[in-house]
Amino acid sequence: MFSQIPLQTPKRDPDGAWNYFDGALKTWFVQAENGTFTSRQVFKHSNPHTGNGRKSTATPPYHWHIYQTETFEVKGGVLCYDLDGKLGKLKAGESVTIPPYHYHTFWSDPDAGVDLDVNITVSGGPNPGFDETFIHNFYGYLSSAIMQGHAPNLFQMLAFLDSADVVLVDFPLWTGRLANVVLGRWIGRGLGGYKVQYKEFSEDSE
Repeated sequence: MFSQIPLQTPKRDPDGAWNYFDGALKTWFVQAENGTFTSRQVFKHSNPHTGNGRKSTATPPYHWHIYQTETFEVKGGVLCYDLDGKLGKLKAGESVTIPPYHYHTFWSDPDAGVDLDVNITVSGGPNPGFDETFIHNFYGYLSSAIMQGHAPNLFQMLAFLDSADVVLVDFPLWTGRLANVVLGRWIGRGLGGYKVQYKEFSEDSE
């Protein structure tokens, strides 16, 4: 089995928030019904992990979804996004919907001076994919690695993404999907023993 970093159980708030990067990123479950899942996420503007623009630790990698349609609905602050190479901004009350196969990422506007509060809804596809379990494990692992001074393991990260039907843009000529299967599923999970669900990031972790 490949080496694994020590996993840190995220702090939970009384209002249901999960804390990552020492509270710089908070997530809440909003709803899951009729094939859709909604998560609320708050990115602190004054923290280097979430308030450093696109370079922030918590900024999702540039990616696309195989099946899911994703909608960002801003509740507070300013959301910056890159959609197929075009940059945009959303303020409170504004939203954007991103169909499958479109490259995208988002981050909190560092010039806004306030926290980004956004609801993210994902729907579609045969795989639940981007759900609460994925959020807890993906951010839980990333936070554990970064807060202990470790670089995230590529095989582990691709295993997470493969399980959620999320593909990185970084791989050329659409080989990202193949990388998920070969590096994430076959090598990471099959040979390395990495998981996509850890007890440290489960609802029973407290």
